[in-house]
Amino acid sequence: MISSFTVHVPTTFFYKTASCLIESCSCNHLINLTFFLTAVFVCALLSNDASFMDYRLYTIDKELSTIKPGSPWAGGENMSKEEATKKSSDSKTSRRTAKPAYPELFQPIKIGDCEIKNRIVMAPMNTVFSMDNLGYVNEQILAYYAARAKGGTGLIITECVLGTKLASEFPFTSNLHLFDVTHVPGLEEITETVHAFGAKVFIQLSIGFGRQGHNKEHKSPPAPSAIPYQTDPTLMPQGMLKFIMANPAVLDPRIPTMAHADMPREMSREEIKSEIAEYANSCVLALIAGFDGIELHAPHGYLEHQFLSPRSNKRTDEYGGSLENRMRIVVELYEAVRAKIGDAAPVGIRLSGDEHMPDGIHHDELKQVVKKMGELGIDYVHLSDGSYEALKYFFPDEENLHLVGEAEGFKSVLPKHVPVISVSLHDPQNSSRAIREGRIDMVSLGRQMLADPDYANKVMNGEKYRKCARCNECLMRTAAGLPVRCKLNRDLGREKYMPEYWRTTRKAGTRILPEVPKLPPLV
Repeated sequence: MISSFTVHVPTTFFYKTASCLIESCSCNHLINLTFFLTAVFVCALLSNDASFMDYRLYTIDKELSTIKPGSPWAGGENMSKEEATKKSSDSKTSRRTAKPAYPELFQPIKIGDCEIKNRIVMAPMNTVFSMDNLGYVNEQILAYYAARAKGGTGLIITECVLGTKLASEFPFTSNLHLFDVTHVPGLEEITETVHAFGAKVFIQLSIGFGRQGHNKEHKSPPAPSAIPYQTDPTLMPQGMLKFIMANPAVLDPRIPTMAHADMPREMSREEIKSEIAEYANSCVLALIAGFDGIELHAPHGYLEHQFLSPRSNKRTDEYGGSLENRMRIVVELYEAVRAKIGDAAPVGIRLSGDEHMPDGIHHDELKQVVKKMGELGIDYVHLSDGSYEALKYFFPDEENLHLVGEAEGFKSVLPKHVPVISVSLHDPQNSSRAIREGRIDMVSLGRQMLADPDYANKVMNGEKYRKCARCNECLMRTAAGLPVRCKLNRDLGREKYMPEYWRTTRKAGTRILPEVPKLPPLV
């Protein structure tokens, strides 16, 4: 009997077997599905591969939910399978050769020496897919980025990666790490995967979360000054506020959330210098891993932002007081990175356009920071807004058109060749118009990319895309330490089971060793 032994056969064999059986059946959907189920369960009897069964059951469930009445697969139209396939192929070819619906979004652009195929950027977002708390890449992370690259996105910026050992001790929930060579192989898998699906990829590398970080032993997080933060409920996005009202336990001070954290401690001057040096070394590792660019992480009330803001920085040494002193760590960080990697890759910075808090750093001062970075040679500026204390600006409930004005402010003090990326313009009419008018250069999308990984391709082809509801349920899951999900996109978090996002063989002629440009001599 079959049950008396176990046959070990590769999962790919099962997939191909099922596919062949499906190819041989008629267009009638019931027969198609019968063959599909038969193939799956015959293979299941021969296999102890649980992940395979999980994948097949998932895809069957997905197929059942997406059959449209009247389609040839539902048996409502007298069309052969070959005719249906040809019709679909002809339609796709026609769309590819047509002029893009929003041509401004699909013009190439250069960031430094890196050419991006269009103006659509995937914004960095914490996913909590790295669930081991050790900061390593897994198959779900690879498939998640593959989906957005395959969907036509020009540039993917990774979720926040912690770039020093000290930073890794005070994460928010679960973040990727890059501060020693053991982190490089997994991150190289990300760059190979994204490149294989046609996009460029930058790493957002953080020197730490500062007072917004959490430690499982409740140690005091390192910060510019010993000043804690507390989120103002009136400055929360509506989706988050509704969730908290329904689940007040999340405000318990024993539970790490975006609403509060432990009392921080003031960093010593020696710690600051040490963190800067370690961060610069991590940027070299990022190039070895194959990243096309590096993004300094200075928005949203994180450590660099805390140094910039007089609200959180009360130091009396060279890192506090005047704006020149408060921006010193940002300047020294950039200079240390350039000393290590030279012009080997573009280096940009992400900043909030305004802190939106009393005694915080506001747009006029941030323009001075941007001007200084432009003078130093920054390759791009990535605009966001707010902080953990002012979350409704960080995660707006509606189209964030006021950011276009802040982007204009940044552009006015930058060299003309330095692009400004603006976030949270989900409507392609708004983003394309802002690019056409010269107010922004690129648009980055966060929650919209969670809702529909094919956003770029659909917008280019004039197709209807799945519009983000801005309900912030994705945010509340990650805030609770759970992997990100989306109520509109049932595939989010399950991409690893979907063959269209698997990177199989390496393209012929591609390099075995990473193409790392010549670095400056060691000093």
